[in-house]
Amino acid sequence: MTDDVLACAEKAYDALIEGFRTAEWRGLFDLLADEVDCILPAPQAGHFKGVRGREEFIAFFSQLGGDITQITEIEVIAKTVAGDRVIFEDWARGTFFNQPYAARHCIHFMIHDGKVTGFHEYNRPLD
Repeated sequence: MTDDVLACAEKAYDALIEGFRTAEWRGLFDLLADEVDCILPAPQAGHFKGVRGREEFIAFFSQLGGDITQITEIEVIAKTVAGDRVIFEDWARGTFFNQPYAARHCIHFMIHDGKVTGFHEYNRPLD
């Protein structure tokens, strides 16, 4: 079970990073369940659940990537697996809405039956 959860979370994380590089989000969106428990950072900050959580997730990430957002450096610092949850801690640098960007992230995926049922992102600017 843990191997399946980890494999799905790693696929979702890789699709997330690819989306920031290419503005192509379909691979990530295809991994979402019909209902998602979603916590998003600014500028669309909030906690959204169910069908709305999925919709807010898609709306948020659809606006990122390409010329607006370029995350060019990413380093995974830690990866933690606990049951149906996988947490990636990373730092990233690049541009976000055409402004310099450097932050630490905690990306938390919840997985059930091979789908992402939860996504929580927390971040803090790097000093």
